[in-house]
Amino acid sequence: MRSFQIRIYCLPIPGRIRSYVVRKDDFYTIIIDESLSPSARMKAYRHELEHIENGDFDSDESTGIIEIRAHKKEDTPCPDLTYPLISDE
Repeated sequence: MRSFQIRIYCLPIPGRIRSYVVRKDDFYTIIIDESLSPSARMKAYRHELEHIENGDFDSDESTGIIEIRAHKKEDTPCPDLTYPLISDE
């Protein structure tokens, strides 16, 4: 199993985005909307962690396809996608 360096912050996120990940080199920062309930925060954390574990930052697929696949796996509706997986690379 591969290990990752991950930071997690709960911050206000405007709009309907619940969480997202930023990657710089092999260091990941997960941002989770602070207005979420504790259980929703954990769900958002697991969702973002799946992106990291699945190697989605190295994928040639569009963010839309990646999110559709992730939400299908989670059996949850896919949100309106207005952001990319963020990388400084």
